[in-house]
Amino acid sequence: MSPSLPGLPASWSRVARDYRRHIAPDFLPPARRLCQALAISSNDTVLDLACGPGTAAIAALAVGAARVVGIDFARGMIQAAREEAALAARAYFGVADVLALPFADAQFDAVISSFGLIFAPDPVQASAEAARVLRSGGRIGLLAWPADGSIRAYQDAAFHYLAVAPSAHDPFEWGVPAQALGWLGRTFEGVAFEPVDVPFDADSPTEAWRLLRTATGRVAAAYADLDAPTRVRLDAEMERFFEPFRADDGHVHWPRQAVIVHGIRA
Repeated sequence: MSPSLPGLPASWSRVARDYRRHIAPDFLPPARRLCQALAISSNDTVLDLACGPGTAAIAALAVGAARVVGIDFARGMIQAAREEAALAARAYFGVADVLALPFADAQFDAVISSFGLIFAPDPVQASAEAARVLRSGGRIGLLAWPADGSIRAYQDAAFHYLAVAPSAHDPFEWGVPAQALGWLGRTFEGVAFEPVDVPFDADSPTEAWRLLRTATGRVAAAYADLDAPTRVRLDAEMERFFEPFRADDGHVHWPRQAVIVHGIRA
C-alpha cells in the first residue's frame, strides 16, 4: 500500500502477530482456492501483494509454486511472514509499496493478493503495477469483499464510533464486477468472479469483537484512542452485531462472503 497513508504501517505492524494467530487462518482456505483458480504450478514465480503475514504466499507454495515473493508496507507483517515461511527456501518477503513495485517488467507468472491490494489508495495505479511485473499471459487473482456482504455491515457498525481515516477509494468496489472490470480491463483479459466463503468463529459475541478489535490494524488503533464511556457503548453495539450469529451453546459462527477476482495479462 501507499506510504501516503500515515500511521497505517505502524498500526498493522503492532497487530501483526495477533493478526497471524487469529485472523489469517480463516483466510488460508480462500487463499488456496484463489491459487487453484489461477492454476498455480511448479513452473510459476508468484508475487503476493500486500501480503500481510504471508497467507496467500504460503498457499501458493502449498500448491507447488516454484518461488514466491511477498511485499507489504508494514515491517511487522513482513517479519511475521518470514517466521511463518521460515523453512521455505522458495520464499522471500520484503517491505515495499504496491503502487511502486521494486521489480523489473515481466518478472512474474502470477500476482495474488488476499484482501490486501483492494485497500491500495489508487486502484488504477495498483492494477497497472501488477500488470507491469507480469509476463504476457500471466495471471492475477485477488480476494475481495463484496459491497453488499456482511463485512460491510460489520464496518458500518464499528466505524460509527471509530475515528478511522477514510480510504482514498471504497475498497468494497473491488467486489463490484463492473468496477473491478473498469480497473483491470485495461490490461487483463477474461476477468472473472467467483464467490467464496470466509467464515469466522469465536467462543462468544464478546470474544468475537475482542479478537477483531485487537488483531486488525485500523480498528485496533482507533479503538485505543477511544475514551472509556465510548468503548463501553461500542463494545455493547458490537456484541449486539454478533448476537444473530450465536448458536445455543454461545459459539459465534459468522458467515462472511467474499469474491475471487481473476484475469489474464494481455
